[in-house]
Amino acid sequence: MLADLDLKTLTLSLSLVTLMMTLLLGLAAWHAGSGRGLRHWALGNLALMFGLMLNVNQEYLHHTLSILLANGLMTLGLGLVWLGIRAFFERSQPQLVPLLATLLIIVLLGVFRYQFDSNAVRYAISSVILGGLCLLCASELLRPTEPPLRSACWFSGAIALLYGLMLLARPVASLLGWNGAANLLGGPLQLITLLGAMAAQIGMATGFILMTHYRNLAALHRLSERDGLTDTLNRRSLHQQAGALLARMQHGGEPVTLIMVDADHFKRINDEFGHQTGDAVLCHLVNRISQHLRNRDLLGRFGGEEFTLLLPGLDSEQARPVAERIRHGISQAPWRLAGETISLTASLGVACSQHHGYDFNTLLGAADAALYRAKTLGRNRVELAPPPGQTDQEQVALRLLSQFSHNLDV
Repeated sequence: MLADLDLKTLTLSLSLVTLMMTLLLGLAAWHAGSGRGLRHWALGNLALMFGLMLNVNQEYLHHTLSILLANGLMTLGLGLVWLGIRAFFERSQPQLVPLLATLLIIVLLGVFRYQFDSNAVRYAISSVILGGLCLLCASELLRPTEPPLRSACWFSGAIALLYGLMLLARPVASLLGWNGAANLLGGPLQLITLLGAMAAQIGMATGFILMTHYRNLAALHRLSERDGLTDTLNRRSLHQQAGALLARMQHGGEPVTLIMVDADHFKRINDEFGHQTGDAVLCHLVNRISQHLRNRDLLGRFGGEEFTLLLPGLDSEQARPVAERIRHGISQAPWRLAGETISLTASLGVACSQHHGYDFNTLLGAADAALYRAKTLGRNRVELAPPPGQTDQEQVALRLLSQFSHNLDV
C-alpha cells in the first residue's frame, strides 16, 4: 500500500495541511486576542510549514537551504509549539531552549554535510532533536488537569508522544534495513514519516483548539459564579453550592456552621472616601477573611458589604473561635494606600446546623438574627444565633433597636 503512494503528492498534501492548520491557529489567535499559547502555536506551525517545504525539495535546492535552514526552521517551529504549551499553562518561558536547539541542529548538520558528509548521521541528528522536542511537548501535556480540559490535553499529548517516538525510531529502523534499497529521503520510512507528520499536524492543531475552547468555557463558568469585584461566590452560586454542601453534610451526619459577616459603618467609608475606595476596602475585607478559611470552606458575597461563610465539619463551639479570629484579623489590619489609612471592623452572626437544621435559608435567617444582635450590642463582635425557642417579640425588639442604632450612626 505504501508503494502506491507518490512521495511528491504526499509532500504537497502535507504542506497544504500544514498551511491550513497554520491559518486555523492564526485565526483562532486573532480572535482570542491575548489567548495564551495560540500565537506561539500559529508561528510554530508556520515555521514547520516552511521547513518541510524546503526539506522535501533537496533535489532542487542548495543544501544550505534544504538541509540546514529547513531543519533549523522545523526545530524552531517545534520549540515555539513547546513554548506555547507552557504559556497556555502559565509556566515559565525558557526561550533560549528553542534557540539553542535550532543553533545546535544547524551546526551539527553543517559539520556532517560540509566537513564529514554523512547522510545517515544527518538523518539521526534531525530525528533525535526533532523527536526530543516532540517528547518535550508531550511531557507538558500529559500532566494531571481538571476535566474536560484534561481530555484535550491528553489527546494532543498522546499524538506528540507517538510522533516523537516514531522520529526517534527512524534511525534504528534504517539501520535494521526497513527502508530496503531506497535512500533515506525515499522509500517506506520517508512515506511513514510524512503520513505521521500529516496526522500529527491535524491532531495537535485540533487538540490545541479544543484546549483553548475548554479553557474559555471554564473562564465563562467562573465568571458566571463569581462576584466581579471580590472574586467570591455570587449569591446564586453560593445558594447552589451551599445547598449541595449541606446535603452532603446531612447525609454524613456532620455539622455545618454558617457565618454572616457585615462590615461596620461601611456607608461612612463610601460617603467620606468614595465608592472606589469602598470597593478596595471590600476586597481588603475579603482578603482578611480568606486567610482564616480552609480549602473546603465556602465564601460568598450575599449583598453589599455582607458576606456569607459556610464551615463544614464545625459546630458552633468550634466555629466561634474561627469567627473571633476573623473579627480580630479585620479590626487589627486597617486598609492603607498612598498614605490613606481606613480602620475597619466587622460584626459576625453564627448559626449551626445542630440547632437550626440543614436548610440553607433557615441557617441564613438564624445567622442574620445573630448578626442583628451583634450590631445592636455595639458592633465589632461575634454573636451566636439565638436558640429556636426565643420569642418572636425579643427578635422584633432587637431588630428595632438595631435599626434605631443604625439610623443614629449614619
